[in-house]
Amino acid sequence: MTLVATTIAHVTGFTLFGVATSFALCIVGRVLIGIGHGIATMITPVYIGEISPKEHRGLFISFFTVAINFGMPVGFALAMALEPNPHCSKWLFIIASFLSFVVVILLLIAVPNSPRDLIYRSQFEKAKEIIKVLARPQMISEDEAASEARSLAKAIQNEAVPRFRDLFSFANRRSLAVACTLQVAKQVSGFSVLQHFSGYIFKILGLAHGRLSQLPAVLLGTVQLLCAAASLSIIDSLGRRRLLLISTLIMGMGLVILGGSFVMVTGFDQIIKSRCEEYIRCGSCLLDAKCGWSAEAGKCMPQQQQQQQHQESLTVSSSVLLDSCPLNTTRERVGSWIAVCSFIISLGGMSLGLGSIPWVIQAEMFSQALRSKAGGVASIFNWAFSYVSTVSFLQLAFVVTLPGVFWLYAGLLIFAVASVYWAIPETTGKTLEEITVLGAYEMSSSDQEDNKVSDMDNKPEPHFFGRISLLLLRWRRSMWQKSARQQSSI
Repeated sequence: MTLVATTIAHVTGFTLFGVATSFALCIVGRVLIGIGHGIATMITPVYIGEISPKEHRGLFISFFTVAINFGMPVGFALAMALEPNPHCSKWLFIIASFLSFVVVILLLIAVPNSPRDLIYRSQFEKAKEIIKVLARPQMISEDEAASEARSLAKAIQNEAVPRFRDLFSFANRRSLAVACTLQVAKQVSGFSVLQHFSGYIFKILGLAHGRLSQLPAVLLGTVQLLCAAASLSIIDSLGRRRLLLISTLIMGMGLVILGGSFVMVTGFDQIIKSRCEEYIRCGSCLLDAKCGWSAEAGKCMPQQQQQQQHQESLTVSSSVLLDSCPLNTTRERVGSWIAVCSFIISLGGMSLGLGSIPWVIQAEMFSQALRSKAGGVASIFNWAFSYVSTVSFLQLAFVVTLPGVFWLYAGLLIFAVASVYWAIPETTGKTLEEITVLGAYEMSSSDQEDNKVSDMDNKPEPHFFGRISLLLLRWRRSMWQKSARQQSSI
């Protein structure tokens, strides 16, 4: 029923988009679409995780992000195709939304509730039948299905009655921090900026103009789709933590290279000039809304002055360039193509693991009673920081320059992942019930073998800040011991 409700919200929102005659109505439609999308991203990974076998749970949950990555280039391509006929897009919104509603309703007829949810609602016999359906009747006997259902029921019965504040209890606080921090890490990496501002950035690079301004978004979306699809084959074999580390390093490297490429194209020109003529590069000029680049004069000029040139010049298209930068030097041309490659590296690296693993982890780390609530909190962090990173991009570019903002994203990404990396469980090959057992998600299996030397080592592996605190405590203890030895010798 929750999925039906989200579909209704999507249909209503897109219909309002189609019939909107005012900006306010568009905002209402966008809010409804956002509500539906937010709830769907909260519920879908949880449901997939509950019905998937433990050996392939990461693969099936990652299909969720593959589907999102499939829709993005399709949406950008439709926007580019419908740009000359904006009235057609209104009808497309309405028709597509109603078709999706019909498809969802038809598919939900064949989609069962998860066995864990049915047992949680005291429907044991129905849960047993669903277990047989999901495992194929010929692959599991009646007794095996009943045994699995009983083990699920026993695990669920041992759980306390859920309350929202239980998420912040000592037992769940660490898992919630990991789930939320991974979602934040994904967003502070700037991947939303690379997606939504790709057309704008490629104009600065001189590689997109006019109707083709959406083409980079289509191509980059295709790269994301291919990398997300490639991750399906390795997420369960390579492991969550290892794939997350590889993905983070690849994206961080891509962002560092991207910042370096903009040093070649725009330099460190800050976007805080009082006069447009002070901009010496086209890229920084186009970032300032009150300025535009004159192709004839080869300099940045105020928009009002350019409008006068439009009226006075008979060769406007050749004398004035407002929407894309010319690449006049070898340095700028080389820098622009390095930027393209680093774009591909960054978004490809993100889609390889960082895009899907936060959804996988948050769907695995909590008990049946708290799984949806925890997913909701983590999803709020995801979309909140997506909004913050998107709306703050231009302001950051004004203050720290374009190279600086991409280097800032790289630093924030590495810091966020490093702060919780040692607390992330390796959930590959474990059932959801095994993961929620006390201590199962406190440290990875490799950490457990290495931490049996002393009583202190038997405690959960501390996270990044915990390690620093532990080192400081050990340093203070050694200083006290040294001081005590000196006093005793005297």
